[in-house]
Amino acid sequence: MEYQNISNSSLFARTSVEELVSSPVLGLCCALGVPGNIAVLVMLTHHLKEGSFTPKLMLSLAVSDLLSLISLPVWIYALLRGWVFGQGLCKLFSYVVYWSLYSSVLSVTLLSVQRYLQVLYPQRWAKLGQKGQKGLIFGIWTSSGALASHALYFRNVKQKKDMLLHCYQDYTNKQEQVAVLLVETLVMFVVPLFSLLFFYLRLHQRISQSSSFKSHRLTKLAVRIVVVFFIFSTPCMINNLVLMALSWESDVSNNVTGALFFINSCVNPFLYAFSARTL
Repeated sequence: MEYQNISNSSLFARTSVEELVSSPVLGLCCALGVPGNIAVLVMLTHHLKEGSFTPKLMLSLAVSDLLSLISLPVWIYALLRGWVFGQGLCKLFSYVVYWSLYSSVLSVTLLSVQRYLQVLYPQRWAKLGQKGQKGLIFGIWTSSGALASHALYFRNVKQKKDMLLHCYQDYTNKQEQVAVLLVETLVMFVVPLFSLLFFYLRLHQRISQSSSFKSHRLTKLAVRIVVVFFIFSTPCMINNLVLMALSWESDVSNNVTGALFFINSCVNPFLYAFSARTL
């Protein structure tokens, strides 16, 4: 991160390594993820009237993933040609991407909490009611919007050594950089990962007592959730930790690890929505 695919130092510096790695990865994410999430939205409309919270939460996840993926052609162009869309769009596009990424991670986290409560404490979950469920989803989007607001302040367009304009995170000192990276690392990695591990492990303990096919499929899905999240977010978080600890940074590592994180938004539809009946 620094939501690294919108990297600290540029939202895509012009290097051959990044052109060969980041551009194809981002292009593939866009080509697969956009139609995949649109299909999810269409499919979930048939489940919203059933009263279950899971389809509503998946709808929130699909919308956030779609918002993060739909702007990828702009970032790919910026990677190859520089930022030519002006200062205002730099801040706006960056804010929307950060907003959608935060909401995606928080939706995944809430999904683990919801499954835990609904299976182990169904009466407590039932007391939440429809208004409470809507409040949770509203809370995801409002808190994500607040967390992403730093992009409106720190994002700027400037010319770099390659003589191209770049939309990048423009910090005035190391303290600002560390503060932003620390929030991102906690909200997008530490808290979600430990929540996923805790709630799904507790859920697995209960499910292991049942031999039902549905429970077995849910167990496998829970494992996939944790594994996929860990694989594609860990490189970004390691990069964040390095940036916080050292003054050195690399545009290549920033952008390549950030491109990997976008794969989550591409994979989510297949992990969640198409398993909706098992959730």
